[in-house]
Amino acid sequence: MRKLTLLLVFCIFIYEQHAQAQSPEVETLEEYATPNVRGMGKSRGVIVGYERLPNFDIDSESDDPKIGNGSGRVHRHNKFYVRAFAPAVNKPQTKVIVGIDYKLEEFNFSEISPSSYSLYRYLEDKDLKSLGLQVAYLHSMDNRRFYLFRIKGELNGDYTRDNISIPDYLKVTLDLAYGWKRTPDYALGIGLQLGYAYGRQSIYPGILFNKTFNDKWGVESIFPANARVRYNFDEKTLLYGGYRLEGASYDIFANSTALQEFGEIEFRRTDIKGLLRLEREIYDFIWFGVEGGFRQYYRHRIFDEVGSRDPLITNDLAGAGYVNVEIFLVPPRRFTEKGRKNN
Repeated sequence: MRKLTLLLVFCIFIYEQHAQAQSPEVETLEEYATPNVRGMGKSRGVIVGYERLPNFDIDSESDDPKIGNGSGRVHRHNKFYVRAFAPAVNKPQTKVIVGIDYKLEEFNFSEISPSSYSLYRYLEDKDLKSLGLQVAYLHSMDNRRFYLFRIKGELNGDYTRDNISIPDYLKVTLDLAYGWKRTPDYALGIGLQLGYAYGRQSIYPGILFNKTFNDKWGVESIFPANARVRYNFDEKTLLYGGYRLEGASYDIFANSTALQEFGEIEFRRTDIKGLLRLEREIYDFIWFGVEGGFRQYYRHRIFDEVGSRDPLITNDLAGAGYVNVEIFLVPPRRFTEKGRKNN
């Protein structure tokens, strides 16, 4: 709890830096190309969120007779996260954004006993953590073209404060994109990611397509990772519908189970979510988001070696509904209004 409190305090500090940097320069960015289009939500400085997926079945198979097969029911799958972003460089033509994030997910099973399947016993109430640091570089070449580079390092796994080892848990993601700002309402781009969207680290292509059709409707997407339709009720209320692809990779040491003989093993998951999301201003710089939908797992596997292609355990998880709530901070209105007056 103490670590979480310190993290939140640090996030608030970063938010203040982020908010102050949104004054005059942000408005002049209209002279230069960026991925943003008219009608999109405000940039976020700090995000705190919680997600829950309740009650779904799990079946597991392994070709290793010492591991065997198993089945059970997940009572709930919880996820908690905190993210914070701040500009290290905030010039009209060049922006460097630094971000930190902390994520935690856990599985709670309906019935766990000493005779339960090894993987389930180990995952029960186990905190799978991700602590990340990222740097993004956005440069506008002129009022039509821009490019983006991002590097992110994460420590993903079942570590604790006493047994953390950076070489064991480090995961690195790289993003590179090039885009065109056709009009204030239309941005298009292409890119590549070296990351874990499908569980195993691989190179994935992406197409950015942001389009605002009128004062109410728009589309925001980085295909195939996500796509959503946006409806602007007004400047304080936004509604989204679409899908999102999510993936994760954790390095774990399943001690005191039949899996311990393999030492470091890798847990990978990929799922797709159909979603409906509402975002609403609470007060000036404080917003909340509520999201719900249906999650279907695409892959959910355990590997006896990090980076292996041959699964030790293949899990089949039933689809389930989910709900997500967020509180996030955006630049206060006084900063953006000050920027408009100065221009």
